[in-house]
Amino acid sequence: MPLARRRRHDDADGDRGEGEDDVVSERRPVTWAEAAKVSVQCAVVLAVTWAALDQLGERQLPVAAPLVFVLARWFFTGRRHWGAGLAAAVTGSAVLFVLADRLRPRPDRLLADTVATAVGLAVALAVFTLGSRVRRRA
Repeated sequence: MPLARRRRHDDADGDRGEGEDDVVSERRPVTWAEAAKVSVQCAVVLAVTWAALDQLGERQLPVAAPLVFVLARWFFTGRRHWGAGLAAAVTGSAVLFVLADRLRPRPDRLLADTVATAVGLAVALAVFTLGSRVRRRA
């Protein structure tokens, strides 16, 4: 599915000027299939990040940092549902922090952070998908 479509921009007299095609961002609700696709992409990024940090022996770096870039790119290239984005960020972050606090006493902190991030990601994508389907009344 294209993230943007071209719209014809007419002058006041109805003539189309040279170079006046505008790219208009589509703001349609997120489908569950699209949310699942993004979830799988993010899970792959999360697994690669975990494997790289594990091989480097680095336990302190944030495993969620690459996911922020993936999700931000997806959001800003056509999914600008600001209310749903805010709700998803708050809810997903809360789940991540609560789970991380509960799982970190375990021996493998990196694995605990990875699991907490994956669960927070799933919750955030579900909240965003539901929130993007809410229609405001004008």
